[in-house]
Amino acid sequence: MKPYIQAENLSKRWGENLLFDNISFTVFEGQKVALIAKNGTGKSTLLNLLSGKDSPDSGLITLTNDIQIGYFEQIPNLNPAHTVLEEIFTSDNIKLKTVREFELAIARNNQQHIAEISAKMDELNAWDMEFEIKQILTQLKINLLEQKVEELSGGQQKRLSLAKVLINKPDLLILDEPTNHLDLEMIEWLESYLEKSKSTILMVTHDRYFLDRVCNEIIEMEDNQIYRYQGNYSYFLEKRAERIEMQQATVSKAKNLLRT
Repeated sequence: MKPYIQAENLSKRWGENLLFDNISFTVFEGQKVALIAKNGTGKSTLLNLLSGKDSPDSGLITLTNDIQIGYFEQIPNLNPAHTVLEEIFTSDNIKLKTVREFELAIARNNQQHIAEISAKMDELNAWDMEFEIKQILTQLKINLLEQKVEELSGGQQKRLSLAKVLINKPDLLILDEPTNHLDLEMIEWLESYLEKSKSTILMVTHDRYFLDRVCNEIIEMEDNQIYRYQGNYSYFLEKRAERIEMQQATVSKAKNLLRT
């Protein structure tokens, strides 16, 4: 498998608090990976480092072949002055720009422009993308395309941010608590969407059922050690219990040797 992103000997402090020290791991093309760690151990900080939003105190992050990263953050990074439509289609992708013009023409009921852009959609073979975009927006209940981002509720902004990341179809999709502010119907749709997605995925989530359905590998970060498990969350729980039992047995054996 092709390595998409490699973390080598990463260390990061938050003030006086050491979040993690000298950790290394690789995410390979096609994997759907969950990052598991105790609260306060720097999961979101680690995602910020991998996405390029922040820099490690030491260590190296390597991306393979300039892959495109899409990062869904817990706090949306949106332009409040944009309309929903403008924010969704903030991209240099020519197909996305054309779909944006088409959607805008429909929203404004501009029949002449609809006809002109339809011809361009044919030329670029952009109808499949337009259909998928509509599906994503519909499933996430984003329908007021002319509304300003600043007028949206916190939950609406989260869903808009998620839609924007999914629509851009990145090579590597980094998700930080993607099911927050989603109802059950949306979560079930997102599970199905990510299961079928060709994007490589690295996520943090407290929704264990969602994690169990989507991910096929677990990276556990504990006591500055990285443990990898080739399987879903249920498999992880089983193997983690075995690992802890073996570690405890090793410690107990060492203590007994010291007494003799």
